[in-house]
Amino acid sequence: MSRVPQSARRSFPGACLLLAALAILLAGCAGNPAIGRHQLSLISPAEEARIGARQNPEVVLTFGGVHGDPELAAYVDRIGQRLAAQTGRPDIPFTFTVLDTELVNAFALPGGYVYVTRGLLALANSEAELAGVLAHEISHVTARHSAERYSQSTLAQLGIGLVGVLTGGHTAQLAGLGAQAYLSAYSRDQESEADAVGIGYLSAAGYDPGAMVSFLQQMDRNDRLRSRLSGERRQVAFFSTHPRTSDRAAQAMRIAGSAAPTGVRREEEHLAMIDGLAYGPRGGRLRGQRYGDATLGIRWDAPEEFELRQEENTVIGVGPAGSRILFDTKPHDRSVSAGTYLTRVWATGIRLDRLEAIDVNGHSAATGTVRLRTPNGARDVRLVAIEATPSTFARFLFITRPGTTERLAVPLQRATYSFRSLDRTEERAFRPMRIETVTVRRGDTVESLARRMPFDDDPMARFLALNGLDAPVTLAPGSRVKLVVD
Repeated sequence: MSRVPQSARRSFPGACLLLAALAILLAGCAGNPAIGRHQLSLISPAEEARIGARQNPEVVLTFGGVHGDPELAAYVDRIGQRLAAQTGRPDIPFTFTVLDTELVNAFALPGGYVYVTRGLLALANSEAELAGVLAHEISHVTARHSAERYSQSTLAQLGIGLVGVLTGGHTAQLAGLGAQAYLSAYSRDQESEADAVGIGYLSAAGYDPGAMVSFLQQMDRNDRLRSRLSGERRQVAFFSTHPRTSDRAAQAMRIAGSAAPTGVRREEEHLAMIDGLAYGPRGGRLRGQRYGDATLGIRWDAPEEFELRQEENTVIGVGPAGSRILFDTKPHDRSVSAGTYLTRVWATGIRLDRLEAIDVNGHSAATGTVRLRTPNGARDVRLVAIEATPSTFARFLFITRPGTTERLAVPLQRATYSFRSLDRTEERAFRPMRIETVTVRRGDTVESLARRMPFDDDPMARFLALNGLDAPVTLAPGSRVKLVVD
């Protein structure tokens, strides 16, 4: 019996794997009528449905839970189902969920799970703009973009494995995917494809296709305002999962122009639905250098040397020489002392020095310090856990450079001991904000209406961005606008 040369035997595993990869590639390419092209997909529609069902609870938990207003939920579902009926995919059981977070975002999971946040609902100026967002997300589902992205990633890893086998290495192991992987940014081509398909659904459902364009412009306007107010370039959540390109809005405008020339906007109906909607973080809010939470009944004051901003339920203070204050509140389902919470729940695995139980204006608390080595050098960190309520801890992180720790010790200590319970006269100032829709009266101006909003920093710019307006503008009596009110 003849023997196969050893060099040929060594090449067999690589050749077999290459043939397997080619077989997978050929088997995974199929036509998708939603986008009019063949695409690579190594996941079946049934598996997509299972993935969506498995990841749905994680998404809801991550983004603030389900918003509790059944009327608002029915409104979003009605629009979504109207659009889903235009897809020709009755086999996909689309579900539409409103998430209770101030973040302005929308996204979809495989299997027809579509989400919008109350922050996005507040920013949209018409039912058609909201429908445009939903249509775009529905298009990601019918275009099977998540499956396509996963399949491309799998083949890329398989390619690495091929190289490993052919050079005597080991095949790469494929990692499991969580919800965040499915919510990662789409490619520019996929975004453009979702815009084009979505505009078709939008038009077929009887909405003005230009609403998708106007909402992209609204998002950009809001993003630029946030960047200016914070003094740094920031990206709203929507653009972190939907990459912005310089020509995307223009391209969407061209597509919209070629779609149905007529369609409804339904501004009044949308404004009526979001009247009274919570605005901003669900918890506390900043008023100058003071933070208060009317729900928990607590407040504290930041040192004047620190500039404050709030992101969701975290307050971030930026101070001298790169010092930082981080403050948040965390519910805790077990009755434990502040010291136990600090060492065994919050700072697990960190050896804290100078541990001390303290009393902060009647609230049980504990504090400790640690010096950490970071890529930017050593940092001194003080942790303070304060029992805000029997089931909630307030948490301070004070971060300083070793050379400034002593100098900032007194102002940071004052911040700690400024923490106390709100009294009745203070509660009103820290109640959650909400959207109020009002009718413009004769004599009303942008300036006069903006002054009714509870913002110290540029309320006029906030009013314009919230309502999708650019200065200079004259408001027409009888028209409806949005305000943020206490």
